[in-house]
Amino acid sequence: MPFLQSGSLTIHWSTRGDERGEPVVFVHGNWTTSLSWRPVLDRLSARFRAVVPDLRGRGQTHADDHDYRIPRLAQDLAVLMDALGLSSAHLVGHSLGTAVVLELALSARARARSLTLVAPAWPDGMPRAYHLPERQRLAQENITIFGAAFRGIAPTAPDDAFFQELLAESHRQRPEATIATLDALCEWAPGDRLRELAGVPALVVSGESDMLSTRKVGARTAELLGARHEILLGVGHSPNLEAPDTLVALLDSFVKALPGG
Repeated sequence: MPFLQSGSLTIHWSTRGDERGEPVVFVHGNWTTSLSWRPVLDRLSARFRAVVPDLRGRGQTHADDHDYRIPRLAQDLAVLMDALGLSSAHLVGHSLGTAVVLELALSARARARSLTLVAPAWPDGMPRAYHLPERQRLAQENITIFGAAFRGIAPTAPDDAFFQELLAESHRQRPEATIATLDALCEWAPGDRLRELAGVPALVVSGESDMLSTRKVGARTAELLGARHEILLGVGHSPNLEAPDTLVALLDSFVKALPGG
């Protein structure tokens, strides 16, 4: 399990596939870790070089607690890519992770060979109705409450040993990251700025039953980017856990269809 030290930041990351393969960087969502990509990585073609970090405050990535804003998380990702010699990669994000990869692409368009956005974050800012710090604190303090919420964002994922492992690891998210992320997602509202990424190949994937980042959010994101929008029937907020076979097939065909893919 490799680690990268950069000042006060310690980034934990893992890799899969061919070291000389097409680079794909997977960025997880809030209240989870890089472990959430395991079902996808288990099915991913070996021709890809998958790089999968933990975001600060999650998993085994540690940093000062003063900044969990989206631009900071994007800078962390750039630091890791630079250290690995990746001037660009196919960027894949889930939920919070979609804001991170989009912010990275906005700051340095050439970083993104393509964008795959799974259950995307709100491009016009998270609704204030979701800014509920007391509920977040309760989930942080009580794993039973957290488990119910976690099941709500992955309603059709198998309740197996892996799911329980992921739930336990995700619940160890730093409390500071939990609360700060509410402000970060409300503050991050690029809106029409995403049109600057026109021409970057993009795929948006929404779950039909996603009650958090709804199909409407997916459609808005796709429209801003000029992207293809795929809706997975019977799937909630976590296609990476609920429909990994379908998600991998979409990603594989999307990348293969690109020039040089």
